[in-house]
Amino acid sequence: YQVLSTLYHLHRFFYQNAEYDGFDPKKHSLEWAEHNNLLKAPERWLLSKLQGTIEEVNRRFEACEFNFAVSALEKFIVDNVSREYVPMIRRELWTDDPQTLNRRLAIYATLWHVLKTSLLLFNPVTPFITEFLYQQVFRAFDNSLPESINFEKWPIPEERFKDHQLEKEFELLMKAISVSYAARQTGRLKRRWPLKKAIVIAPKRIVESLGKFRELFLELANVKEAEFVEKISKDSASEHWVSATEEEIQVLLDIHRDKSLIGEGLMRDLARRIQTLRKELGFVPTEILNEAHVAMLDPKKIELLNPFLEEMAELVRVKKVYLHPDKPKIEALKWHEYELDEEKILIALI
Repeated sequence: YQVLSTLYHLHRFFYQNAEYDGFDPKKHSLEWAEHNNLLKAPERWLLSKLQGTIEEVNRRFEACEFNFAVSALEKFIVDNVSREYVPMIRRELWTDDPQTLNRRLAIYATLWHVLKTSLLLFNPVTPFITEFLYQQVFRAFDNSLPESINFEKWPIPEERFKDHQLEKEFELLMKAISVSYAARQTGRLKRRWPLKKAIVIAPKRIVESLGKFRELFLELANVKEAEFVEKISKDSASEHWVSATEEEIQVLLDIHRDKSLIGEGLMRDLARRIQTLRKELGFVPTEILNEAHVAMLDPKKIELLNPFLEEMAELVRVKKVYLHPDKPKIEALKWHEYELDEEKILIALI
């Protein structure tokens, strides 16, 4: 269920965002994205991982090792696409800036190719959901495609997309991110809470590799600053730091959070609850609502949240966010109860 649910929601995520931005698969192809230098390291890495998945699935199918073929597909869809690639590019998609439209279209071109290829590989094992997604997503964008997924050509690896060196470098990046999560767990810090700084201590080859992807590390580790070093002095980290180590990589996190960091973390916790309510009420993720109201908030939390109201409004796709210490008497609002830091709050959307 987890695999098929992930497959479905990835297609839903792609379709709703791509439709909103006017993606046209005939015009915005991978070739178009490559020609305009719009593909960044995350896309090149994902496309390379896809080629290895195609190779393994084909080899396993030919040997009648169907369980191993499906395991390879599971790892690719759940780990590589959903847990790793989507968090890398989610912030880029969550904007309406016309100046970055082509970059967003390049991401959609990548997802179109990756998800369509994945459906073809899944098709012999899960023919019903793959046909459904093929019709509802791919033929909805391009009705000139074959009438059924069963009339499509079977995928074969493309050498031009293979980049084993990049895959190794991303493996190191993901390991460093994993160690940072372990350090957060030690400090009982949620991943959504931004932190001031991370220090990664590792051998020279790893430090040089991580340095190439500093922005990705900052995004995935959710820290404001990062330092990659081979050695660290005893005075560099005080009692305000937590650490975790795995093999050759050690990560130190500065756990001291000022008002700004606490407020931003609180904003992200609250935004998650608003996004959950949007989903429960059946709103399309790209639909921009008029107002979000949050009531029963402690005045101190309201003070911390006030500097981040515009950012929260953008995250949850509303024109304006209103915070209330008590439940306001507004007839148009239908309240829904949630918990925030073990305290009851009320949320309404209009």
